[in-house]
Amino acid sequence: MSDLEGLVRELISKGVDRDGIIDRLMQEISIYKDLDPESLKKISNIIYEEVAKSTSICMDDPSGDIICPHTTGVRAGELGIGSRGLGDFFFHEQLRKIANATSSTSHMLRDDAGWIKLDNLWIVTSIDGIHSRLAYFPLIAGFHAARAAARDVLVKGAVPLGFIIDLRIADDGDPSLLLELEAGVSAVASFLNIPILSGSTLRIGGDMVIGKRIVGTVGCVGFSEHEPISRSNIEVGDVIVMTEGSGGGTITTAAVFEGERGVVDKTINFNTLGLLLKMIRNRDIGLASAVLDVTNGGLRGDLNELAESLNLGFAIDIGKVESLIDGDVLDFMRSRDIDPLGVSLDSILFIVNRRHAERLVDIVRGYGVEADIVGEVISRRGVYRYSGDQRDLEPLDLMYRESPYTRIKKYIGSEKPSNMNHILDLVDRACKVAIYKRNALLKYASRNTKVDLEE
Repeated sequence: MSDLEGLVRELISKGVDRDGIIDRLMQEISIYKDLDPESLKKISNIIYEEVAKSTSICMDDPSGDIICPHTTGVRAGELGIGSRGLGDFFFHEQLRKIANATSSTSHMLRDDAGWIKLDNLWIVTSIDGIHSRLAYFPLIAGFHAARAAARDVLVKGAVPLGFIIDLRIADDGDPSLLLELEAGVSAVASFLNIPILSGSTLRIGGDMVIGKRIVGTVGCVGFSEHEPISRSNIEVGDVIVMTEGSGGGTITTAAVFEGERGVVDKTINFNTLGLLLKMIRNRDIGLASAVLDVTNGGLRGDLNELAESLNLGFAIDIGKVESLIDGDVLDFMRSRDIDPLGVSLDSILFIVNRRHAERLVDIVRGYGVEADIVGEVISRRGVYRYSGDQRDLEPLDLMYRESPYTRIKKYIGSEKPSNMNHILDLVDRACKVAIYKRNALLKYASRNTKVDLEE
């Protein structure tokens, strides 16, 4: 996929002249479009002129301080956005600052889902994007995204009501890819007996992005008659009950790009959705102080995020955790040197008062899903691992990026940039600028609005 607008902007910034940019555009477009040289040149000139004119608006338009972005010079991959590590969690916190600038939802400590009370019901919402590497495998991409979105609602003790979908495709993409993505979501909706409520289809970048890639986002809306189960209920002394898991979109992606079809098949099930739905209907889920899914970033990421938010710690028995991972999936991870504590497992963690732990394990097993006590909440801040009777705690630190699970991720690595503090400072400043611009935009738009809501 080629971002033609981005290409022009980048080449202009590097001082490439118009003729050089036009030639490069013609080369890029010819990869995907079977056009004669005259048509290629006409399209390339139009693209250049549109982009060049758009760059002038920030200099000439008096509202340029609102519509034109403040840039940091930091690359998304360099920060680790979407890579479920220290950089990504830091960025989530910046987003939360902006979202909660005038909101009352600040009590949601980076939770799996958000919620709001409406009369006597709690409305719970979550959203997940398809795995970026599954664009050419849309059926399972939609399946895993929908399953994750529903799971995020269910761990709050809420019942899913329906899905919403945003489908995006580059100009040369085959429409069948979006149809199969929708079908993947529909399979999950059918299992839960809920509808797909609404959706949207758009081309990525309109005429300015060529290629065949798709992206998609799946949201889930649910309800609960009781206040959703917040992570803030966790206390020192609680124990951690974990259910069996065979992996989600992350394991699927790793297996796809290693050609391991059998491992992909192991990830296709409704075990956690069925379990959680049963536990909600039978009011079993109320035994837990908190419930969360082992999502991208794995136990290493989820628990470190919680430890930081709640100022406490977790001790995890690595042997018991590994015993709950599907044997074929675990063998695959070991053979590819994938950290089982650093990737999504599609397991559920119930953090529960010690006196209820064995009962909860029995309930889960009674529904046909294996479970065991895998650790406890401790006062020592951080996340630590141990093995069986060997109780020496070894730190399980959060990495800058998630545990690498494909060859390209292993090559790029997960080490912190040497100028990490400078990067985080630049992004933090950008967050402050965004909040300022948000307020400026609100005032500007309000002045241009004829309807007075105060009347």
